[in-house]
Amino acid sequence: MVKITVEPEDAQNVKSLVRIALQNELKAFKAGIARTQKKLEELETKHHMSTEQFYARFNRGEMGDDFQYIRWAGEYETLQQLRRDHDDLSRTELCS
Repeated sequence: MVKITVEPEDAQNVKSLVRIALQNELKAFKAGIARTQKKLEELETKHHMSTEQFYARFNRGEMGDDFQYIRWAGEYETLQQLRRDHDDLSRTELCS
């Protein structure tokens, strides 16, 4: 867990501002995750394949290098990064 210590003259105000900023960033991550999941669901429907199946085949070189497949792989990697970032930030603790 990451701990952030705030020690300015008006620690309570800064701590409150940082807490609000963290909450807003978590909301932004959740919205990004939802948008990316929707894009992945659309691609899964279009190609009749789960993203996990696609990504494994893509990494083995079985899907070729068509732009739509590169985009699909990129969306999946984006989702993974968004989830990691959300998890890291949600475990952050503000200390006084």
